[in-house]
Amino acid sequence: MSNPKTGPVALRDWERADKVNLEVVTYGWEGRRALVRMHLPMDRDIQRLHDATRGLIRDIKHSRFWKCEFCSRPSRETQVQTSTWVRVDPPRMAIYIHHVCDHDRMSCFKQMEEVHMAMLRLDGRPETPLPRPPRKPEGEVYPLAGACAGCQEDESMDKEMRRCGGCKVTRYCSVACQKEDWRRHKPTCKQIVSVTFDDSEEPR
Repeated sequence: MSNPKTGPVALRDWERADKVNLEVVTYGWEGRRALVRMHLPMDRDIQRLHDATRGLIRDIKHSRFWKCEFCSRPSRETQVQTSTWVRVDPPRMAIYIHHVCDHDRMSCFKQMEEVHMAMLRLDGRPETPLPRPPRKPEGEVYPLAGACAGCQEDESMDKEMRRCGGCKVTRYCSVACQKEDWRRHKPTCKQIVSVTFDDSEEPR
């Protein structure tokens, strides 16, 4: 949703006047998080901006061995919140990615809903219920967040993971997987300015 404020805003040290400046914060268990800063092509259309950032969710998800923000189980799913300010100059976006074990696990979904409501209050927006994702078909399981971003196989966690040398975010289990995923990953990789992890890799 767009912020009603208009007009120029002071640039921070990493921001550019000719780009949409995006900060992505992702959260896991016990307050672990990462901050990724990106420059997107200049655009003031909210839908196009949201569409342009859909691919980065996979890149952020497979950036480390994330555990559910609410229960410490290995994370397989994410919940995304987005704020977009297109009427300021230059435009800004903020994306918050919450790592969740399973949206069908009611206790974790309820806690995520509390986070959702708190953000709405903070932004001064009407409190609306957090939409539940469609229930997964029986037996369907999403890839582990700690798995390779290429093959996304759970077994890849038994291999030595290496981060992309360009963005320093997304992890792969092999050169072959990274090459196979490059076409998908390239747009995000080229737009990342910096990444900061809160601490060293947590043990599996």
